[in-house]
Amino acid sequence: MEKYLLQAAHNKDFHECIEHSFNDKFYDWKITVLFYIAIHCLKALASKLNIEIGETHREVEKNINPDRTPHSLPISRAAYKNYRDLYQYSKTARYEGFTDFETFEKLKETDHSHCLIHLSNFQKYIESRGVKLDSCIL
Repeated sequence: MEKYLLQAAHNKDFHECIEHSFNDKFYDWKITVLFYIAIHCLKALASKLNIEIGETHREVEKNINPDRTPHSLPISRAAYKNYRDLYQYSKTARYEGFTDFETFEKLKETDHSHCLIHLSNFQKYIESRGVKLDSCIL
């Protein structure tokens, strides 16, 4: 569990660095980092419970989706929605939605603010399951 918490904290520190140094740009990377904070928090929970949730995004999604069976670590529907939204925002930031660069940055700025909310909600859920995220919370 500790290695995942350390990676989540490392990602949080990176997010803070780029947010501080580049507070009005690089939203695509900020969004991606927020998703990776979430996935490492999720893997910390799975590790605490000694449950394997997979290595790929597809395996993880399959194993945490509360509406799929079988699954190894179903999470609440609200937590799952926050996780899926973070995943989708990061996927869109990395691979889709390119228009002119100024418009792209404005769109990603708005998406980033949504991702901060989704991550906060997701981390509250992970903490409610007994994982202390003190060093990982933005």
